[in-house]
Amino acid sequence: MKPLQKRLLLSATLAFSLTLFFLIFSGGTCKAEEIEVELVWKFKDAGWVLIQIEEGNYILREPHNDSSLENFPSGSRLEITWGGWSPVIKKDYNFFQSWEGKEMELLLQGEEGSFSVSTPDGQKVSYRGSLRLGWKDGGVYLVNKVEREDYLKGVVPIEMSNSWAEDGLEALKAQAIAARTYMVRKTKYNPFITDSPDYDQAYLGKNVEGKANLAVESTRGEILVDSLTYEPIDALYSAHNGGYSELAENVWSNKDPHFVSQPDPFSRGIGGPADRWRFIIGGDVLGKAFDLGPIIKIKLDKLPSGRVKKVSMEDIHGKSTSISGRQLVQKFYPYGQPISKLAFLGVLFDVEQISPGKSLLSFKQELTGMPLLELGIVLENAPEETWQRGPRLSRILSTSQGLREFPAPYEVYIFYGKGWGHGVGMSQWGAYHMAQRGYTYREILDFYYQQTELIKYYL
Repeated sequence: MKPLQKRLLLSATLAFSLTLFFLIFSGGTCKAEEIEVELVWKFKDAGWVLIQIEEGNYILREPHNDSSLENFPSGSRLEITWGGWSPVIKKDYNFFQSWEGKEMELLLQGEEGSFSVSTPDGQKVSYRGSLRLGWKDGGVYLVNKVEREDYLKGVVPIEMSNSWAEDGLEALKAQAIAARTYMVRKTKYNPFITDSPDYDQAYLGKNVEGKANLAVESTRGEILVDSLTYEPIDALYSAHNGGYSELAENVWSNKDPHFVSQPDPFSRGIGGPADRWRFIIGGDVLGKAFDLGPIIKIKLDKLPSGRVKKVSMEDIHGKSTSISGRQLVQKFYPYGQPISKLAFLGVLFDVEQISPGKSLLSFKQELTGMPLLELGIVLENAPEETWQRGPRLSRILSTSQGLREFPAPYEVYIFYGKGWGHGVGMSQWGAYHMAQRGYTYREILDFYYQQTELIKYYL
């Protein structure tokens, strides 16, 4: 933790810091209050969308063309799809018409308003602010123009949880500051950011707003900056670091003084499946995933944190390969599925080779805290009477694929893991645990980010 003197110095020089920061990042002028969020997470290349005004008054126009203005009050709707030769649109319940323009803007009139976007596959998300839309490469592209703090209200609850506000509000405040810092850094020279957690940070608009709004509102404008340059840091975070944080250079090869690799006692014993997980797989299934025969030997090369840097495997034919720990995770990660204690979630793991002749009944005794029935899909196709004597591990394909019809004479591998995500920066479950134990959001940020100061970027 940082000394009290440093905090007092920060308070005494806050006005100077704020002035300096505005000069550095905006050339002496205040930045715009809105950012543009490209909606690619749920609506990338959608072939049909329905936009409905939920509240407030909007106008629809072609960009910078006031002669094309049309009022869009609450209850109005707009459909966009492909008409065979060109995009077509339908306003309210009129007929479809050919759309000859390249873009449209749905502009909010006044301070409050929201609209929803939905697709035939059941996706439906509500957003504040305005919308820019067009047709490109066979699909609709959508850009939500929204006030910065309203954007964060759609980020914090999906990156953490509204339910954490009851006993972990300080963690939500820390998350709001980390997300705001990321936003400021990302949009320093360009107002665009995506809504996708694969590229930036998760954003689901008004859909997820709730008690976490208080965390955003009570920390308004606060961001983390480097203690020397006063530039916003790369405020990285992950769901759960498995009890040990990681250096940025061990994940992305770029050094960053704001992160350290150290034990994190606050991320232990909390987080359910993210805290401890196990993934079971047959040697033949494992080998096939990497163009090898059934695997007979695995060797792990680890970082000081315990995360696996390299995995070396050898099959029954003497053929071998080496892959990164991340490549192994990516091959078996449960994309698009709820996480469970029987999923492959991260690179902080050990592996054990088990004889295929062992029964699941005896194997159960080794999995402390995991009752036999919690082996889930592995037992879904196994008759109840077989639970007392097996089935044999030799029938396992993997904990995600279930059982094979007949036993196989291959080794079985059990990957024992901890954590979910890259482990750099703030551990969200660790932050929640700290908040539960009475730590403030400043103390949480101080624990997970080094050589930083907390300042007001805007009021």
